[in-house]
Amino acid sequence: MALKALIGELHRRSLWQVVVGYLVFVWLLFETFEVLSTTVGLPDWVEPTAAVILVLLLPALIATASIQRGPRASWPRLDLHPEGGAPSPEGAPRDPGGTGREAPMGSAPASGPTAEVAAPAGATTKKRRPWTVDRLFTWRNTIMGGASAFVILAVITAIYMILRTAGIGPAATLVAAGTLDDRERLIVADFASPPELAELATAITEGMRLDLAQSPTVRIHSPRAVSAALTRMELEPDAALTADLAREVAVREEVRVVVAGEIGEVGSGYVIQASVLDADDGAVLVSQRVSARNADRVVEAVDELAKKVRERIGEPLGSIGRSAPLERVTTANLDALRLYSSAIRAIDIEGANDRGQLLLEEALELDPDFAMAWRKLGIVLNNRGEERARVYEALEQAYSHRDRLSARERYLATAAYHANATGDTDLAVEAYQTLLDLEPTEGTALNNLGVLHLEMRDEAGAIPLLIRALEVDSTAAIPFMNLIWAYGNQGAFDEAVEHIEAHPWLIDDPTAREHEVQLWASAGEYEEARRRLVALRESETASPYWRTRTSEELAALAAIQGRLEEAETHYRDALASNVERGLRAAAIVEGARLANMFLHVTDDPPGALTTIDFVLREHPLEDLDALDRPYLALAEVFAGAGRADRAQSLIDRFVETVPPEIHSAEQRSDLDRVRGAIALARGDARAAIEATRASDRFVCLLCALPQLGEAYERAGMRDSAIAIYARYVETPFLFRARDTDPWHLGPTIERLAQLYEAEGETAKAADYYARLARLWAGADDRLQPRVDRARERTQALLAGRP
Repeated sequence: MALKALIGELHRRSLWQVVVGYLVFVWLLFETFEVLSTTVGLPDWVEPTAAVILVLLLPALIATASIQRGPRASWPRLDLHPEGGAPSPEGAPRDPGGTGREAPMGSAPASGPTAEVAAPAGATTKKRRPWTVDRLFTWRNTIMGGASAFVILAVITAIYMILRTAGIGPAATLVAAGTLDDRERLIVADFASPPELAELATAITEGMRLDLAQSPTVRIHSPRAVSAALTRMELEPDAALTADLAREVAVREEVRVVVAGEIGEVGSGYVIQASVLDADDGAVLVSQRVSARNADRVVEAVDELAKKVRERIGEPLGSIGRSAPLERVTTANLDALRLYSSAIRAIDIEGANDRGQLLLEEALELDPDFAMAWRKLGIVLNNRGEERARVYEALEQAYSHRDRLSARERYLATAAYHANATGDTDLAVEAYQTLLDLEPTEGTALNNLGVLHLEMRDEAGAIPLLIRALEVDSTAAIPFMNLIWAYGNQGAFDEAVEHIEAHPWLIDDPTAREHEVQLWASAGEYEEARRRLVALRESETASPYWRTRTSEELAALAAIQGRLEEAETHYRDALASNVERGLRAAAIVEGARLANMFLHVTDDPPGALTTIDFVLREHPLEDLDALDRPYLALAEVFAGAGRADRAQSLIDRFVETVPPEIHSAEQRSDLDRVRGAIALARGDARAAIEATRASDRFVCLLCALPQLGEAYERAGMRDSAIAIYARYVETPFLFRARDTDPWHLGPTIERLAQLYEAEGETAKAADYYARLARLWAGADDRLQPRVDRARERTQALLAGRP
């Protein structure tokens, strides 16, 4: 009945109405294909085949609409009667007698030349209706013909999908056939090429890694892991990974398959081939080939090739359909892709962050919309803690172009933007968790979510995530060093050392070695920390970044032990190094660190102000980008020196020039702490307590405590002050030797001893006096009177003397 109704409706419509309706049907059909491709998945030949059917159906549709709407009398019969004879034109009278009716039963037949011959008795006659054009091009025939074609296509597709899933015949995938396991690891070898195509081959190799990394069915054995294996094989860590060498690495790393390929020139175009090889015997499990008409089509061709490989490996077709094309995930600019590939190798394998940063910047000059390059640049800059304006720009650019990224990179870019640009930790956690729901073994998300837990002071929640990240890739240095951070914050020194000893191949990373330095320093082993830091500095002499970093950390260790002249020298070295690198904001921060040493260790506010004034004359804030200006670090120094109005003007300018919606979580904490310092400078201890307590919520476990203890003292709440000072001295925190102890550890120990003595707790007072004497045993002469006083009080209290 529905078909009859449809046919009736079509008879009433004009040709153009039918064509428009057909085009609407075609659009709906391909929208359905799009939905199916991104859900259940369809083979890549289904849509082209359907398009061919639709193109062939269109002329039949137009002919049918024209014929069925025209006067039937105008169309001649197609006489297919076997008896022969000339056909009568359609429209000639069928009733020779002109009655239009059959003769009544039993009546005599008409006479004359037109009379019909009576049939023999008992015989029946059956007229054959002549074939006509309007009988051939009917709506029923056209609809049933098109429907039959699509039914055949659906049946063939269903058979293909069944055979593919069952692992039967040529449609079988490697996973369905049992050749590979789900989530199988594989190594991507460097694509082979003639010498003149070497750079292009490098870009294609990285492009293949990027696209295969989107697959939920396989895992890419990390380039860092391959580099570590090459080192164990006594080869250069960046040696060319030929197919044969990749197979050898795979066997050593217990990886079963290798993806290898090659590129060659054909006229003005290229042919690119990729094969999945058995690592043991080199047998070709899958081989696919694509061509590119010219260099501009290479990225698109690599995307097509990677999808073919993923399909033959056994990835669900719907997953492939959901993956963003490589051209959108990376860049359509081949030169930018080459630079990006080199940058990834420099950063992730060679640890050459300076060179990697330059390569990323060059790639972005060629393609300003290169989302992945923006994201990587933002992460590199953020990890260094430099140039906040550039960090924000890079992460915001990656976030704004997130629609060009794969699902994995989109969630990573979203999380990085909120964690490091807007300070919205909840949205960052949500993005990482969503990605882990999709890919539970996504190592970057596991690590970064673990870091967010650390920043929220949840070491217990961070450690399982970081362990999982390291299990996903045992050569990943970042979760390795973040586990050192987590253990250090728990005061689990022995567990941290065991963790380091269990992963000796990772401690060569310079940042991991820096974490090891901080671990020893947080345990009070300053000489051992210094020895390791000097070794790190000597091994990284070629890096301006590490020259600066080690200078400020050597300054911090010296300041903790009271060697203030040595500390000042190192701080000034770090300041000058930052100026040489063009990082004037970082240079001002080094000046603030030096000023804090004068302010808190030697109680010399004029010396602190002189230092800051000199630095600001050399590097005016107005010359810096608003996001780079260290308003809060400067305001804290001015407040500590009693210049409350100057400090207030700085935080007012910070609030005016840096939109609140892009304040990082760390900046929000710092802002509250500076407001507390200003309240202290103005004599409002209660307001200082409230603001400082509000600041004690992010990352740094100790930064607020010395100021909070002082505020309690000023408010006459001595017991609370003692408790806070003791909490500062005794709380484990991996980065205390870098972030707070250079200015506060000695003075806080000294003040605790004095307060305990005033309270009559002689044993505790003696213990803290003795600790100060040990800490500053080698201090500068200007601190020695305080050391002598500490020793005297220790002996007197232990002897029971006043």
